[in-house]
Amino acid sequence: MAKLTVEEENITESYILFELARKVLEKDLAKMNHAPMKLKDPYIHLLERTLHQLSKNLRTTKTKMKELGLKVQLNDHDETFSEYTIFFRGYVVTAKYLNAHLKNQVSQQIEGLFNGDRSQEHPFH
Repeated sequence: MAKLTVEEENITESYILFELARKVLEKDLAKMNHAPMKLKDPYIHLLERTLHQLSKNLRTTKTKMKELGLKVQLNDHDETFSEYTIFFRGYVVTAKYLNAHLKNQVSQQIEGLFNGDRSQEHPFH
């Protein structure tokens, strides 16, 4: 059975986290636009700026995935696990991630982006 290289695994996990973070921030932005707040513009600008940076990170990750022939697809998810299928070099691997772990990772990533942490821009090397 073929196995992902360390680089392929890092890129795959980065892609999954970037996608999840993007979805979370887009939902938060939609809610923020309708929230009854006195000063919501600074929060909206922070979310928009973070989404822009996340989009750039995602574009870089997708380009790298294409170069390596990687494809990631969400198969199934329930309250405990999310299952992804990873296609690479003609092989297929299924990976299960604990949702609580994904939530913590996404939270750390978003916090890093809010704080301008440059390490969040290119998590794979």
